[in-house]
Amino acid sequence: MVFLQMHRANQFSYTNPLRVFALSFNSLPQCGENTSPVITAFLKKGFSEITDERVGRSLHAFCIKNVQCLSMFNANTLINMYSRFGKLEAAWYVFDEMPKRNEATWNTMISALVRVCFYPDAFRLFGQMRGQGFETSGFVIASLLTGCTASASSVMVRQGFQIHSLILKNGLLNNVYAGTALLNLYAAYGFHSCARSLFNIMPEKNVVSWTALMVGYSDNSDFVEVIKLYQQMRSEDVNCNQNTFTTVITSVGSLEDESLGHQVLGHVVKCGYEYDLSVGNSLISMLGSFGRVQEACYIFNHMGVRDTISWNSMISAYTRNYSYRDSFHCFSLMRHARDNVDAITLSALLSACGSMDNFLWGAAVHGLVHKLGFDLNLTICNTLLSMYSETRRSKETIKLFEEMPEKDLISWNSLIAGHVQEGEYVSALRVFVKFLKTQGSVNHVTFASALAACSDPEFLSEAQVLHALVFTSGHQNNLIVGNALVTVYGKQKMMSKAEWVFQRMPRWDLVTWNTLIGGYADCEEPDYAIKVFNLMRKQDEPTNYVTIVHVLSSCVAPNYLLSHGMPLHAHVILTGFDSHDYVKNSLITMYGKCNDLSSSKHIFYGFVNKDYVSWNAMVAASVHNGHGEEALKTFSEMHGTGIYLDQFSFSAALTAAANLSTLEEGQQLHGLTVKFGFDSYQYVITHITDMYGKCGEINDVLKMLPEPNIRPRVLWNILISAFARQGSFERAQEAFHEMVNTGLKPDHVTFVSLLSACSHAGLVNDGLEYYSLMSETFGVDVGIEHCVCIIDLLGRSGRLLEAESFIKKMPVPPNDFVWRSLLAACRIHGNSQLGKQAADHLLESNPADDSAFVLYSNVCATSGKWDAVHDLRVEMDSSNLKKQPACSWIKIKRKISSFAIGDKSHYLSYKIYGKLDDLKKMIKEAGYVADTSFALQDIDEEQKEDHLWKHSERLALAYGLINTPQGSDLKIFKNLRVCIDCHSVFKFISKIEGRKLVLRDPFRYHHFSDEVVELIKDPQNLCRLSATTVPVWSILDRN
Repeated sequence: MVFLQMHRANQFSYTNPLRVFALSFNSLPQCGENTSPVITAFLKKGFSEITDERVGRSLHAFCIKNVQCLSMFNANTLINMYSRFGKLEAAWYVFDEMPKRNEATWNTMISALVRVCFYPDAFRLFGQMRGQGFETSGFVIASLLTGCTASASSVMVRQGFQIHSLILKNGLLNNVYAGTALLNLYAAYGFHSCARSLFNIMPEKNVVSWTALMVGYSDNSDFVEVIKLYQQMRSEDVNCNQNTFTTVITSVGSLEDESLGHQVLGHVVKCGYEYDLSVGNSLISMLGSFGRVQEACYIFNHMGVRDTISWNSMISAYTRNYSYRDSFHCFSLMRHARDNVDAITLSALLSACGSMDNFLWGAAVHGLVHKLGFDLNLTICNTLLSMYSETRRSKETIKLFEEMPEKDLISWNSLIAGHVQEGEYVSALRVFVKFLKTQGSVNHVTFASALAACSDPEFLSEAQVLHALVFTSGHQNNLIVGNALVTVYGKQKMMSKAEWVFQRMPRWDLVTWNTLIGGYADCEEPDYAIKVFNLMRKQDEPTNYVTIVHVLSSCVAPNYLLSHGMPLHAHVILTGFDSHDYVKNSLITMYGKCNDLSSSKHIFYGFVNKDYVSWNAMVAASVHNGHGEEALKTFSEMHGTGIYLDQFSFSAALTAAANLSTLEEGQQLHGLTVKFGFDSYQYVITHITDMYGKCGEINDVLKMLPEPNIRPRVLWNILISAFARQGSFERAQEAFHEMVNTGLKPDHVTFVSLLSACSHAGLVNDGLEYYSLMSETFGVDVGIEHCVCIIDLLGRSGRLLEAESFIKKMPVPPNDFVWRSLLAACRIHGNSQLGKQAADHLLESNPADDSAFVLYSNVCATSGKWDAVHDLRVEMDSSNLKKQPACSWIKIKRKISSFAIGDKSHYLSYKIYGKLDDLKKMIKEAGYVADTSFALQDIDEEQKEDHLWKHSERLALAYGLINTPQGSDLKIFKNLRVCIDCHSVFKFISKIEGRKLVLRDPFRYHHFSDEVVELIKDPQNLCRLSATTVPVWSILDRN
């Protein structure tokens, strides 16, 4: 009632300006033959067609001066005129001064209040109108409902419900204006079922009614229903207007249905709306979403009139199709045409800057935002947040967010999503909690982003809390939230929970199916992935390339190639998906993971235009198949051709360097990551750290690590594994306990590294205690890798019966790693009976396993059973099985020289063997005694010793000593485990030559310096072990 009282107090202040304007009335043409058109229109229609406020006020002044009392018609039109010009006080003055009022007077005044957003006053006036006995018309009902719709408040929604009751009471549902306004109210507030029910019972519908329901569905992103309504509208011969076409075209663009788009375009042309401004703008956007930029340009160039929306639509079309330079060129033309630049223009330009390459453009647009005064515009600020997040400028993102004077839900969602994209999951969840405390109201996008931050297994409890919040906030039936929940449970390897969510979702879309299949693929469960895929096909659900990519990615082992991989490839060809680049890339990866590298190469080299994803897939396939050198060559070729490198390019190449333990190449890759700005990516940092760990550079590992309180679990795992690989077992244990003290929960990989360290060091009791803690205290499920470590631990210490008993009680079925570990332990301790059982199990699972023959042959040789050794070798020959030959190599002056056992193919062979003879004499004088137990041939002792001196690592060492300066360090690599006698020889040679030697076998580093076997170069010298330490075996080396 504030305004109703205020205008009366000021009514006399309004009279004086009228008299001032009346003085200018003399300038108007007088009545007669040359009467002004304005006067003529006024005499017929009152003030209803006045378009100039100054003229209208002058006419009013003239009437006050010369006319005793305005007619009711003129007074009503005068109220309407003032309301159109936003002069509500003047309208109130006229309304109050009227001696009599009719229904039109009240309706006009109520509409005036609605027009200037004085909704409560409009309802109060409506109450007064009804109190004076005036009938309720469809016109005033439509005005009031328009106010309820525009207010977007819960109070006005309740008012709208009351108006609905009044409509029913007064029988106004037959009034098309009242019914359409009510329909628009329900649609605008998301009560789509109510809107549809009302629409179905409306006895009379016009094009506005149809369009109102369409707009409601469109605002709710239910574009399929929009199209269904459009088709129904056409079948009932209802003509479309420009608003109908705009809504339909927008929906078709969102559905990306090009065929339907062409049909709608034909209908537009048939109805003559192709030159309508709003329809043309929508057509540009639709064609842009189809990738038809040239057609969008054609419509744009042939538009008779363009507005800011036209330019914005064209800029967005370019941006959507990655034609970023064209976007900015179009913007330049817009500026030259002097069309107004608005927030949407700048937002579209900023959307073109969401990559590292275009960041400078984004910074320039940010400067223009300041220049044009849009820096306080909320929409612009939100787009800037997204741009800085996508370009990984976290500092700028946070700074902008904190400086924003106003923040809405989109702002908070953008900040959360930015943290997630950066991998800063803890920060993302903290922002989410802060948002809940300060704002309270979240939407489906908020939950989707927050759930994405819980993909890591360490955030399982947070994911479960978010799932509960989804229910308490009423978002459990939201499709996007449901998809996010299926995704997060898939990432958590909890596919039973993911399927539980899937089954309870009210509806599924293509993303839902793809997410479930992708979850099974991530969990390496191809049978379930194929099962869901077949169910999807059985229910005639549409598939896309993402579906195929997910199904293909589930085939991750050679045994799936024939049963799943190749049939899927056939399906891909049959359905035409083989022309899709993403599917081709997935095929490269699938064949690579199934150890069919030749097929991967065939597909790769069949590419006409290979992009960076194709190159990455080929590099990763080579790495997976143990072709590290080939992977690095492919990466080098990729870089040389100018192909874009991303974080996955570097991670694959760094993995190759790590597996090869090639420090120099790893350091070069590290330098490239700095050059290209990827050194801040957590994913890349992890692989760089792992590379240094596997190259034996523990000091560089320590330099790469962040502070313990912010260190992610994956880096703790790498650190523990690096310590174990270097032989610093106490430091590995210390790192584990420090990790636990920071509050991080160890996972499957942590315990593999820790148990491997205990196995290396012979810490049997510690290893068994950690194995017990793993499941009882930390809730980590026992995996086959953990069991292999325990068997190796018990076997190496001679507790073979305990190892055998452990195998029988294992919670997981034994595999070939288990039996191979037991067989290796039997070789050490000469237990041929248990060794025979282990070998039988190995050959039962894989008759072509050469390691079973070799290891059991070694067991028999150690026991002196030479007849059995001979029989095994004959059986291997008959089965065409070959033992993996030993090979060692050394890199000197960027050239790699490799040696096999007894190799005499090197051009310096005579010098190498001469050097070995000299070394043999010197170390024997120093006290060396050959351990011939590792010469597993039925020959005399002298021949056995001679055979030991032909081991490949000794040849590589002699070559290195000949070709490097005295006192320099040497690093030698071997593809098989180092024997104890070679270990002893390297110790003596290190002392005699005064050199530091590093010998890297597949499982660990052996450091030799003077008389000490240096297992790790600790900055604090906290852990050094005796030179007599015997290297132990490690079955697995995973982090």
